[in-house]
Amino acid sequence: MIQIYTKNALFLDTLLTALKDFQPVVYQPKDIPASVLLICDSQKKTDELLSHPIQSSIILLGTHHEEADVELPLPCLLNHLCEQVQKLLHKRENAPDFENKTFLFEGAKRLLTLKATQREIRLTEKETDLIIFLIKTLPSSASKVDLLTGVWNYRADSETHTVETHIYALRQKIGEKYADDLIINTSDGYLLSQN
Repeated sequence: MIQIYTKNALFLDTLLTALKDFQPVVYQPKDIPASVLLICDSQKKTDELLSHPIQSSIILLGTHHEEADVELPLPCLLNHLCEQVQKLLHKRENAPDFENKTFLFEGAKRLLTLKATQREIRLTEKETDLIIFLIKTLPSSASKVDLLTGVWNYRADSETHTVETHIYALRQKIGEKYADDLIINTSDGYLLSQN
């Protein structure tokens, strides 16, 4: 199911019709979370809506937010929007879970839970993709090149600190105290802690 938030009634009707195969409904904040939340409103309203934890995948039309999975400029082609919704739904259906003594990762929800305190940490799309990639490489570690090509679709010879920057940001988000309980630096890359 996909929930749609927009104040433009005509555009809402157009979106409901174009996305009919995905069971679209008008956004209701108290409903059970949809698989995808599509927002088409002002930047201020987008920021307000996403200031609360949302477990849905997020598509933004005409605005920006770090929590978004997909951002499309306006005007956009409805066929392209439908393709993006399909990709997100497929990704959610195939997202694995992972658990060790410290964390529970729920890929479909983009959620990392610190088991000791039950603190829930909402992950960005790339943080989720990074953890999923590391799950798929277990029990081996993944090199920086593996991550650059597999998660970011960069060329293997790219000169960038993207991997290090994202892992550092994720460690800051979960707290330095627990940083090594999730991703371990190895001699040849990065490995999910299975302890």
